[in-house]
Amino acid sequence: MKNIYKILFFIAIGIISGCYDDYRNDYAYTTVAFSNATGGATTPHTLFRTVVMGEGLKLDAGIYLAGVRNNNRERWANFVIDESLLEGTPYELMPEEYYTLSNTSRFIIPAGDFIGRVTITLDSSVFVNDKNAAKYHYAIPFRLIESSEDSILITQSTQILVIKYINHFEGYYEHQGSFVTISDDGTELNKGTINNALLLSTVMLDTVRTNGLLASLGDNFMMTICATNKDRIFIEYFPNPNPVEPTNIALTAKPSTDYVSPWENLYAINDGAEPANSKDRSGPKGIYGNWNSAGIWRYVQYDFDRYYKIDKSDVYWFTDEGGLLFPDEIFIEYWDSEREVWVEVPNPEGYGTEGNMWNITTFDPVVTNKIRMHFRNGRESCGIIEWRVWGVPAPVGLEEAEIEKVTPIGVNSYDPEKNTFTLNYRVDYLDNDYYTEASVTLKWRNRIRDGVNEWKK
Repeated sequence: MKNIYKILFFIAIGIISGCYDDYRNDYAYTTVAFSNATGGATTPHTLFRTVVMGEGLKLDAGIYLAGVRNNNRERWANFVIDESLLEGTPYELMPEEYYTLSNTSRFIIPAGDFIGRVTITLDSSVFVNDKNAAKYHYAIPFRLIESSEDSILITQSTQILVIKYINHFEGYYEHQGSFVTISDDGTELNKGTINNALLLSTVMLDTVRTNGLLASLGDNFMMTICATNKDRIFIEYFPNPNPVEPTNIALTAKPSTDYVSPWENLYAINDGAEPANSKDRSGPKGIYGNWNSAGIWRYVQYDFDRYYKIDKSDVYWFTDEGGLLFPDEIFIEYWDSEREVWVEVPNPEGYGTEGNMWNITTFDPVVTNKIRMHFRNGRESCGIIEWRVWGVPAPVGLEEAEIEKVTPIGVNSYDPEKNTFTLNYRVDYLDNDYYTEASVTLKWRNRIRDGVNEWKK
């Protein structure tokens, strides 16, 4: 083995940058290696690549030569497909029937070139009909085993090539049109225009899915669009697979009460404390207490700066085993803004009064900007360390209500010459007596593939 340290030095200043014109002299040793490009992959020695249906299901795998400024002869490096490289990765070995290689064992670097290529041709009859092929799932793991050159760079002697396909519909679109929202009795409730950008991503074959905001109808609005030909466009509602998760909205609420002891602190109930037990006063703002309120119903309340959909409450009670005890009874109300009255939450379960634990109450979801918890002890007063309320932002406009279905109406088509969809559809909402009709065009603008931004010419 020749001097590996010299070889590594040559590689460090040469192969990664690929700027061969910077070298004034050939080096004493030559080496070959895979590129360290990733295409966005985060696993070691992995390269993501994407092919496009209708634009050729071919791509090249390649190695690089370093150590000479001018390559005046043919060179080579042999490889094997090494499935062991996939151990501990999320990738599966691509089935042999899914692809062919232009050379099954050797990269050849022609004279006058510094790159050795093997062309991978994917089988259009099987590869694109596998739903896993539309995501980074299948991999071809290459390992270099011998070469005509002085060495193979050990740190770049393997490459896991992970390949997926996209259809030619995928990309960002100029999204323009209008919508009108109508009550079931025919009254027009709202209307507006649409002018934004929308991303369509490949699902499988000729099917794409929107990235959410279609016709400005809320971030849970995703549609699946299938274009089997230019005059047959199928549209279907697809619920957002990553809905907003409930958070403790009490942390940003404004607390109030009908009474708090002057030496205790109302603002302790939402200071984010994590009690060790029911005697713990160590929270940032202490505890809430309402001595002297023996036998009297008291309440604490949260006001929010917007409406939330709420379905859970947690409370951690405080006691000093003297004047402040756990309550005997509690109940929770929400503000019904339509009727302008306080109403008990529907179907509550778990009104808890235990110590040294979070007492969790669940109930049917309510939409409100205020919530109130009532409590009393028949013999003494009560204390609270922390009160948490869990919710998600409620829809603001008519068109942000939860969707039941999307139905195509009128003409829906695709113009391949202009790369433009024409879509007309109706949106129906759960538990609401109105619907929205939208008419839009989607004109292909650009796509990002393997880190490269490809614009319409």
